[in-house]
Amino acid sequence: MKILKLKKAFLLSLFVCISVYGFSQIQGSVKDTLNQPIAFANVLLMHAKDSSVVSGVMATEEGTYSITEFKPGTYLIGVSLIGYKPAWTSPFEVKSSNDHIHEQAIIVEPDVHQIKDVNVVAKKPIYELKMDRMVVNVENSITSSGNTALEILEKSPGVLVDRQNSSISMAGKGGVQVIINGKQNRMPIEAVMQMLDGMNADNVKRIELITTPPAKYDAEGNAGIINIVLQKSEDFGTNGTFSLGAGMSDREKMNASLNLNHHVEKFNFYGMYNVNFNNQKSNITTYNSFQQGNNSVESYGKSIRSALILYQNIRMGIDYTLSSKTTLSFLTNGYIRDYDMDAYNNINYFTEGVETNLSRLETKELNKWIHGMGNLNLNHRFHEEEVLDFNVDYLNYHNDNPSDFTLENYQSSGDFIDGEDIEITKTTPIDILVGAVDYTNRKNEKIKWELGLKETLTWFTNDVAVKYFRDGRWEYDPELTNKSWLNENISAAYASVNWQMTENTGVTAGLRYEYLNSVLDTEEEKGIVDLHYGKLFPTFYTSHKLNENNTIQFSYSKRIDRPTFNELAPFVTFVTPETFVAGNENLVPAMSDIFRLDYQMKSYILSFSYTNTKNSISRFQPVWSEDGERQYFVSRNMDKSENVSGVLALPVTVTEWWKMQNNISWVWQRLATDYEGTAINYKQNYYNVSTNQSFTISKQVSAEVSGFYRSKSLAGIFVQKPLGRLDLGIQWSSKSQNSRLNLNLSDVFKTQLIKREAKVPELGIDNSFELDFEPRVLRLTFTHNFGNKAIKIRKRNTASEEEQRRVTN
Repeated sequence: MKILKLKKAFLLSLFVCISVYGFSQIQGSVKDTLNQPIAFANVLLMHAKDSSVVSGVMATEEGTYSITEFKPGTYLIGVSLIGYKPAWTSPFEVKSSNDHIHEQAIIVEPDVHQIKDVNVVAKKPIYELKMDRMVVNVENSITSSGNTALEILEKSPGVLVDRQNSSISMAGKGGVQVIINGKQNRMPIEAVMQMLDGMNADNVKRIELITTPPAKYDAEGNAGIINIVLQKSEDFGTNGTFSLGAGMSDREKMNASLNLNHHVEKFNFYGMYNVNFNNQKSNITTYNSFQQGNNSVESYGKSIRSALILYQNIRMGIDYTLSSKTTLSFLTNGYIRDYDMDAYNNINYFTEGVETNLSRLETKELNKWIHGMGNLNLNHRFHEEEVLDFNVDYLNYHNDNPSDFTLENYQSSGDFIDGEDIEITKTTPIDILVGAVDYTNRKNEKIKWELGLKETLTWFTNDVAVKYFRDGRWEYDPELTNKSWLNENISAAYASVNWQMTENTGVTAGLRYEYLNSVLDTEEEKGIVDLHYGKLFPTFYTSHKLNENNTIQFSYSKRIDRPTFNELAPFVTFVTPETFVAGNENLVPAMSDIFRLDYQMKSYILSFSYTNTKNSISRFQPVWSEDGERQYFVSRNMDKSENVSGVLALPVTVTEWWKMQNNISWVWQRLATDYEGTAINYKQNYYNVSTNQSFTISKQVSAEVSGFYRSKSLAGIFVQKPLGRLDLGIQWSSKSQNSRLNLNLSDVFKTQLIKREAKVPELGIDNSFELDFEPRVLRLTFTHNFGNKAIKIRKRNTASEEEQRRVTN
């Protein structure tokens, strides 16, 4: 029934949009003499005969514009912006009411008479701090070239990537939602991290760390949203970018990517393919202390892992402009991630300080993810500020994760005791269908409002089997073998209004309602998870400009952090003879209230936030079985957690050739919960310092030094030890700026090691581990832009603001 309703809504929107047909449209862009886009320039459409103004718009942040309000006739376009000389196109003719005109780029030159008073910058800084988000401009970072998108996140200010637990946190808070090009992908966090770990940074334009998401986004994620914005072409005709890279650490690394765009008249074709190969060596050391009867037992483990990781990602789409006001788009993307790992584990056991025995565990793991997605988008612009946007998505994920273990137990003297073979199979197919309608309208210069509806349907299967080879035959372990099914749907509606009360004061208020139905069944038990509830999620945001250089802002939002599908599934996975990773069907969603205060003085920003979370979810937390013989690592709810954070951004221009961006953040954490009958109340302060130093050596050579340091912090009952990273890079660009060569060294001092420990004597918990994922890599990357670049010597170029946005839908 829900699918039928989505189909009816789509057909109705299609009929409405196609029926409004036959409007002229002029599209183009504004660039400087270095072929860089000029943001927010004033663009005027004028009669060629007397230069009288017909219509005016402001160019977007990407320098593109779209003009629709005019009649057939002969026109010219003028551009003006403080710090630049005025520029005009040659006269052109609009012959009919259905013309679709692509203008070449309008090139503007710096005004030397104003240059002393205006700082004209063609290149964006690495970090841009806006009132609701921090923007990391990856395309301008020399040390990012050849890295993966996940590695860029790891050194982004305030972001903590936990590879061991497959989690990402911002400002000390988990529950981060990752979206691509402003579009939610709804994939499990494990799949998100696999995707980002295989995506070349050269395919990423910028990363937006959105701390106060508006009501139109799902309420999921109590820490906010990370938006990965992929590269796309701004030019008309056929053009693109390719890059080749190679790196060396203990093992070799290789990467390649290709971006293509073909834009002619009403059609825009685009595609992206990237491949990343990583021959990875990693080391994991563990320590565990526990009671076995009346004896104190300690285990020391060391795992040496060799993995071959091949990641391939493809993204293709087409936009067709039905009219100047209506665009129909189709997008498909997918990836294949092959992970082939061999691990050799030695575990030494000590009883009362004396070594008693040891275990050798040989592991072979295959982990393959296959993903495919299709999106159909219909966008109609009734007027310049009235837009209807309709989307239908279908997504499929399939994870096949078999593992084989060979366990041998020895006495401390080296004499063989016994051994066994263990085989684990795990398959996880996930299907998701989504329909959404969004409507935006600006009633006047002061009021803008948005409305939207969304329906998400999810089907999930988790099939885990564990068997042992004993007495010449395989035997299934009934405790560890399980098959489960989850059916879930989330219905959502939202409304928000933006009111510019005065010239200096603005308010945005929104309300989102989400209703969840989620049922998880197993072969043995029906309704093991049976959730049905609705929640309201308000957002409020106000900004007041004190004067030209000072602005203050306050925001409030309520967010939710739902357990992932895999966390809810009642599975148990073998790690070592006495440790396992398990699901937890008793998990409930975490609810958070978030308050934020920002103060901006020129380019400096000081921010404070307070988050109060009920039932926060901490992942990979240890607990012993009732008989004390097995330890499980599970996700579990913590009764209450509080988080207070402060961020200070300090951009500094030392000289014309040396610029830096410094970010200092401080976080206070408090965790209070009943942990297996024991009251726990932890408090922790930590800070994070990051810096990016850019140096202009010559017109063609530049260099960069970037790094961060994070002090001790909390991860549930685990304490995260301090860690940091320093990266160096140098870049050479050709005179035409079409080619560049990057050489960079990441994690120079090999200090990005993950070290954690948990000590709760009253629960018998004493664990620690260290993860070394081979971060130090020397990389060489070549990138070349090709295609229709002759526009640099012409006066006009083509790029449509609306179509460029459509690439992401």
